[in-house]
Amino acid sequence: MAHDDAKPVLVADDDAELLALIGFALRHAGFDVVGVGNGALAIETLERSSFALAILDINMPGADGFAVCERLRARGPTPVIVLSARREESDILRALELGADDYVVKPFSPRTLIARVHALLRRTQAAERTIVTAGATTLDVEQRSLRAAEVRLPLTPLETVVLRALLRAPGRVVSNERLAAEAWGRAGADERHALKQVVYRLRRKLDAQPALAGALETTRGAGYRWLGDDARAGARSDA
Repeated sequence: MAHDDAKPVLVADDDAELLALIGFALRHAGFDVVGVGNGALAIETLERSSFALAILDINMPGADGFAVCERLRARGPTPVIVLSARREESDILRALELGADDYVVKPFSPRTLIARVHALLRRTQAAERTIVTAGATTLDVEQRSLRAAEVRLPLTPLETVVLRALLRAPGRVVSNERLAAEAWGRAGADERHALKQVVYRLRRKLDAQPALAGALETTRGAGYRWLGDDARAGARSDA
C-alpha cells in the first residue's frame, strides 16, 4: 500500500494486464503509481507532473518508449527503466544512448523489477556534489560532465557511474563485475552485457576528443581501466 510519503512512479505500457501487475507490485512496495497505456499520454503526464522514476515499455502506440525517454531526459534527470521484450543489442544500446538508467527484458519477475527500482532510487538519492580528479581530467558527478583541457563532455547517468569508478582507481583494472554492480546493484549476465554497451558508447565519446582519446582501455576478460595522462601521451608518441 502507498503511504503519504510514497514516491510517485509513472508506468507506461500498452499491455493492460502487465500494467496492472506492475502497478500492484509497486503499490505493495509502497510507491504511488500512475499507469498509462500509450506513449503520447506518457509524455503528456510527464509534462504535467513530476515523478521519482519512470518505467517505460518500448512498443507503445502514440509514441514509443524511445521517444518518451528522449523527451523525459531533455526535461531533467528523472531515473528511467526501460522494459521490453526486445533483447537485440541495438535496442539496448539505443535506450542507453537516450539516457535510460536500466533495461529490463521481458518476461521478468515483479520481485526483480522492484529490486531494480529500489537500487536505482538508492543510487539517485546518494548522488551528491562529488568531484573526482585523475591527472588533468575532472568528473563532476552531480553535473554529469567530464572536463579535460578545454573539453567539457556531457555524460549519461550510467556513463557517469562507470567513469566515477574508473577515475577513482586510475591505472588499475576495475572488474566487469564491480562496474556492473556500481551501475545496477548486481552483476549478472544481463548487467555485464549492458555494461559493454555503455562502455562502447562512452569510448566513442572519449575517442572523439584528442585530449581524451585512448583514455579508456579494455583488459579482455577482466574489465577496464583509466589510463593516466602520461600513459596516453606515451601511447600517442609511440604511434
